[in-house]
Amino acid sequence: MSIETLKLCGIVILLAPFTAAVLCGALGTRLLRGSTHWLSILGVGAAFAGAVTLFANVFNAAPGATTARIPIYDWIANGTASAFRVEFLIDPLTAVMLVTVTGISLLVVIYSRDYMRGHGHAERGYERFFAFLALFVFSMCALVLGGNFLLLYLGWEAVGLCSYLLIGFYYAKPSAADAAKKAFLVNRVGDFGFGLAILLIYLNFGTLEYAAVFDMVQRGVLASGAPLGHGLVTAIALLLLCGACGKSAQLPLHVWLPDAMEGPSPVSALIHAATMVTAGIYMIARCGAIFTASPLAMAAVAAIGATTALFAATIALVQTDVKRVLAYSTISQLGYMVLGVGVFAADSAIFHLFTHAFFKALLFLGAGSVMHAMGGIIDVRNFGGLRKVLPWTCLTFVIGSLALAGFPMLSGFFSKDEIIHHALRAHSLLGLMAIVTAALTAFYTFRIVFLTFWGPLRVPEGVHAHESGIWMLFPLFVLSLGAIGAGYVGVEATGDVFHRFLSPVFATTFVANNPLHAAGAAHAANASATVHGVEASGVTAEHATFWVQYGLMVLSGAIAILGILAAYAVYVRGPWIAGLAKATMPGAYDALWNKYYVDEVYDEAIVQPLRETGRICVGLDDYLIDGLVWLVTAIPRAFAYLLRCLQTGLVQGYAMTMVAGVAVIVLLVLWL
Repeated sequence: MSIETLKLCGIVILLAPFTAAVLCGALGTRLLRGSTHWLSILGVGAAFAGAVTLFANVFNAAPGATTARIPIYDWIANGTASAFRVEFLIDPLTAVMLVTVTGISLLVVIYSRDYMRGHGHAERGYERFFAFLALFVFSMCALVLGGNFLLLYLGWEAVGLCSYLLIGFYYAKPSAADAAKKAFLVNRVGDFGFGLAILLIYLNFGTLEYAAVFDMVQRGVLASGAPLGHGLVTAIALLLLCGACGKSAQLPLHVWLPDAMEGPSPVSALIHAATMVTAGIYMIARCGAIFTASPLAMAAVAAIGATTALFAATIALVQTDVKRVLAYSTISQLGYMVLGVGVFAADSAIFHLFTHAFFKALLFLGAGSVMHAMGGIIDVRNFGGLRKVLPWTCLTFVIGSLALAGFPMLSGFFSKDEIIHHALRAHSLLGLMAIVTAALTAFYTFRIVFLTFWGPLRVPEGVHAHESGIWMLFPLFVLSLGAIGAGYVGVEATGDVFHRFLSPVFATTFVANNPLHAAGAAHAANASATVHGVEASGVTAEHATFWVQYGLMVLSGAIAILGILAAYAVYVRGPWIAGLAKATMPGAYDALWNKYYVDEVYDEAIVQPLRETGRICVGLDDYLIDGLVWLVTAIPRAFAYLLRCLQTGLVQGYAMTMVAGVAVIVLLVLWL
């Protein structure tokens, strides 16, 4: 690898979108106006070109030379040793994340050109929108490129700020403003734990550089040379997990993501499906040395991931807002990724992150195309049969839905199947939860497909439904190709390129510390024994080997197909079935419709008590504190009032006072 080339690529990846954001804000409203999107497209496009070049350099590097630390400048120096340095960490994980982030972002920015126009004219805030998009890309790339925990934290907070700005883009709309505040505050809870973890790292290891911290953790020592306690590394890992739960919308900090759908659809596709919400997954994978050093933390990661995946999938079964269904689907798929990391399959988790970016961005942009055609309406109860007026949107949406459902031979099938496989190996309950989630995913995904695009044509009154223009359809076509073919980079037929590329990153952490890794040889021996045993019973060895290696894959594909057929049976062939289920199980339906009342519980247990505490504090300030201040000033004010009576401004009064004073003095003299 050429260090100078990598350094130049990293600088371009950061400066290009940042410069575009500044210029959009400075020139957009004055000069460019409706053409502001070009600055954002060029800036993000340059970042994507830099990311592809960087990826190519890492991919073609010699074995053992795929990682590089590139110092940029010393930020805060302490004598001759740099305490805080701005530096890049370039390795296969960085390369994959940068290509994914910048590639999806470029397509979203292109899509936004037409989406953010009403009747062909740029909407109010058009320039601001593209400035925020470019600023987000810069922040996310800074998070990924940073070579230490300080830069990670700065990028982490910057993407949170951009999320707040983009969710609340329609700030005059109360629901959008509330959603932005909710996202910001919920993320503050997770980020507080994340910040505490970084403080603990610095206090105990004396540095925030990844390489130094991970080396000390693996050697089990602190900066002082003292042994690293198991409780300390567990505490750090759990606090880091707290940050991941906030950013990646895992239980119990998932509540902000569905409300974030109040932002424009390109925002949902960019931030809340493909990039920002994956920051937590990236962070856990990057900090594998810390997490794998604590079995308790890894168990917590796996449990939270599996529970979140199943929890969100059940809620998506009854929602009618297409974007909210996709939001809960995102939470569920992020749960899959967290589960994958928790069962020591970090490469499979990143593989699913990669494939998920294509089909989930495709689905959100497809929902935006429907919303664009329906005059802003996205509730499936208000329309149907749209395949007749939106044929290209329907085609691409179905492709994305098949990938999300895990339909055989599409990208989601391969990556999701890997996580299910590793979950079953780790614990049968985790595997079962993952399989049930897969079935529910196929069902609720095609529930939305059939309600939106099948049946007789229904559109809201006064709406003239029309297919989107080329600026919106082109990204859908490109993402459709990714939804179909992205999974093939991680299968044996193509040499398992994706996993081999990432293997140097996880070899000494997730692979080396996997408790099942040592049992790999025994597992292979058992599989061989099974093959020979089955062969002895009259079945050929080839058939036995097939079922040992690919049985779960066949089961996973069958579950996806059954889920799709079940949705077809309920919402196309027998619509009365859904109504009957709702009538016979009203309690379960209400629980799912109200999202298990989690928001209500938070409101009663946290929000209202805090508001009441605030009212009490305001009362104390208004009456007690202000009352004491009033009392302290009452005495001098009383004296002032008495003395003020003598200052009437009348000469006669002053003369009488002088005469009275002289008389008093004379009497006192005579008396004494």
